[in-house]
Amino acid sequence: MAPGIGGFGGLFPLGDSYLVAGIDGVGTKVLLAFESGFHESIGIDLVGMSVNDIVTSGAKPLFFLDYFATGRLDVDTAEKVIKGIVDGCQRSDCVLLGGETAEMPGLYKDGEYDLSGCAVGIVKKDPVIDGKNIVAGEVLIGLPSSGVHSNGFSLVRRLLREQRLYENQISGLSLKDQFPGGHVTIGEALMAPTVIYVKQVLDLISKGGVKGIAYITGGGFTDNIPRVFPEGLGAVIDKDYWEIPMVFKWITRWKDRRV
Repeated sequence: MAPGIGGFGGLFPLGDSYLVAGIDGVGTKVLLAFESGFHESIGIDLVGMSVNDIVTSGAKPLFFLDYFATGRLDVDTAEKVIKGIVDGCQRSDCVLLGGETAEMPGLYKDGEYDLSGCAVGIVKKDPVIDGKNIVAGEVLIGLPSSGVHSNGFSLVRRLLREQRLYENQISGLSLKDQFPGGHVTIGEALMAPTVIYVKQVLDLISKGGVKGIAYITGGGFTDNIPRVFPEGLGAVIDKDYWEIPMVFKWITRWKDRRV
């Protein structure tokens, strides 16, 4: 209904530059945070989901704002979440400018909360990265993830449900169980924070040659990569070119066992 809304980040003209803004949350990953107690990582996730969007335009993040909503404020939990947000801002080299904490009894169960956050960055108009100059024959480069990041946790939770907490037990595993073939628990593997790509990507851009950037989130390769291509272009991806992280092999194995 609102024409002109941007791609991964919205661009607002300001003199010879664009302000680039992005807003996001962490989805149902918060439910695993409640169970596992990994609240710091969820704060990093929150920052990462927004700053990774705006850096696709080549924008340097300037500041971040957060919104923390809960039924009754648990100061210890909130402190852990905010600590993670501060950590995420430091990893993105941006300022945590402010935020809002809301108590809404009756809307959230005890011990539960939800998060959203907004990042704003800036990029000069001339070197803005928008994919318009991409031509046939370009090389596609992928940067590795740390795991599931902050997407797909509705599926993860369906595969992980314990009978004492959820309906329709499938795998019967606990977050405290050892992750197969690893030295961490399942909770630690799944709650690994989202990689914040800002410094790495801006460094690559500074070297020249980057024409388009896609942030691979909920829609995966097929939804997100085409968003940066001019009409008529596509990508050929060799899925055997890299080693699939163990956590995805584990998820696929359990998914394939579902009835």
